[in-house]
Amino acid sequence: MKKLTLLPLAMVLVFYLVSCEGITKKETKRINTEQTGYSFERIFVVEEGCSVDTLEDCTHVLLEYPVFEGEKMKQANSFLNHRMADILGFGDAESDSLVDLEKAAQNMLQDYREFKKEFPESPQVWNVRMISHLIYEKEDLVCIKMVSESYMGGAHGSLNVSYITFDTTTGSFVHLFDRIENKELFLSLAEQKFRKKRNLTPEENLEKAGYWFPDNKFRLPANIGVDSNGYLLHYNPYEVAPYASGPTDIVIGFEELKKE
Repeated sequence: MKKLTLLPLAMVLVFYLVSCEGITKKETKRINTEQTGYSFERIFVVEEGCSVDTLEDCTHVLLEYPVFEGEKMKQANSFLNHRMADILGFGDAESDSLVDLEKAAQNMLQDYREFKKEFPESPQVWNVRMISHLIYEKEDLVCIKMVSESYMGGAHGSLNVSYITFDTTTGSFVHLFDRIENKELFLSLAEQKFRKKRNLTPEENLEKAGYWFPDNKFRLPANIGVDSNGYLLHYNPYEVAPYASGPTDIVIGFEELKKE
């Protein structure tokens, strides 16, 4: 298997913009890998009066994500762009155009200002952070792990992990389960590992144990990724259990799927 190899950065561009909408820091890093080239974009928008060098006690938005080169990967770039815009609450499902993520970030800050006008005594500090990086690149696949963390009021913030895989020959999103040859074995291994992770016996009823599997039927998570260790399954909070139960991570090794 080819390992992801990062060559020296060819270019780093940093822009600062100070306005009534806050302070914006934009950074671009050019990266080459064995399979494809991409730019690593970083957008950091913080409330006016705060420092771009600290995240402490300041309402802010931090976005870090790859932008792939080449015509074939336009679809992948659009997918990532709209995913981040949706999380920021600035998406448009009917539009194919790329969303201005800097504007989307500033829009979140504007929502915070309006909140503070209505509740000036509130100590709340809002933040949204989305950090993405490549975790796998081989042949015609590239997999990205996106970690989204936010707090915009309420009892607690949210933390979600997304695995996003693309076909580098077309730029299209790939459902990894569709590529699994032995789906029955994959499902069986996933359930075994889930039960072990959650200290459940093989016979124990999932629903009665407090997990959201209707009719006691195990199901895969929405997020399946891949790296050098195998397939990565991640259940986010609220996906199959209450928030207090936290996430569940499972790894199914490539070799495990070769067993008869």
